[in-house]
Amino acid sequence: MSKQVTAKSYTLYSDEGDWLGQVVLTSDGMFASVTDWGNLSYAWRAYGDKDFREFLINLNVSYFGDKMYQGNTYILHTKSVIRLVSDSQRRFYLHYRKH
Repeated sequence: MSKQVTAKSYTLYSDEGDWLGQVVLTSDGMFASVTDWGNLSYAWRAYGDKDFREFLINLNVSYFGDKMYQGNTYILHTKSVIRLVSDSQRRFYLHYRKH
């Protein structure tokens, strides 16, 4: 019997309260997002025994950005993507640490 996959959804807002995007994480290692800068996704199927959220917050920003860019059909502006990734990672980390 396979392990049940669960999903968590996070909505991201700017400091001014503007909608930035929605991120969905699954317990089997999938990151999917719908954002103002494009729709980005990637699945890590071998990330160790820890919680996938813990794995994500410890990723190098450049590595994470490379994974988001792979196979992406949208034209992304580097500064916007870096800002989104850095801001999202910080917000996710703060939210995750509260729960």
